[in-house]
Amino acid sequence: MDTVSLAKRRYTTKAYDASRRIPQATVDALLEQLRHSPSSVNSQPWHFIVADSAESKARLAKSTSQGYAYNTPKLLDASHVIVFCTRTEMTEAHLDSVLDQEAADGRFRDDQARAAQNQSRRHY
Repeated sequence: MDTVSLAKRRYTTKAYDASRRIPQATVDALLEQLRHSPSSVNSQPWHFIVADSAESKARLAKSTSQGYAYNTPKLLDASHVIVFCTRTEMTEAHLDSVLDQEAADGRFRDDQARAAQNQSRRHY
């Protein structure tokens, strides 16, 4: 894949046709890709909010009223709005949850590998 060619073809959409919808299969594929995006030390410090109904997009659009009103039509007219949220702190509970999930997924050859991953992640 030639990523430079892809980057040169990209564009920024400034207006959306409210009558058109992104097919659900395309949205599902995008969300699957987001779920598998790499993160530093496999910490997955994010989650995503997907708004695809008029009501949910209107709730998000309220956030644009103070100083960003030019974005309101974009949120209201887009087929889907995805809000990227990230943690500002890595809590013990989150780090433990990630480590437990990795263990359940079979990522560690032994307890020593698990301990090393845990120590490395907590260092960062």
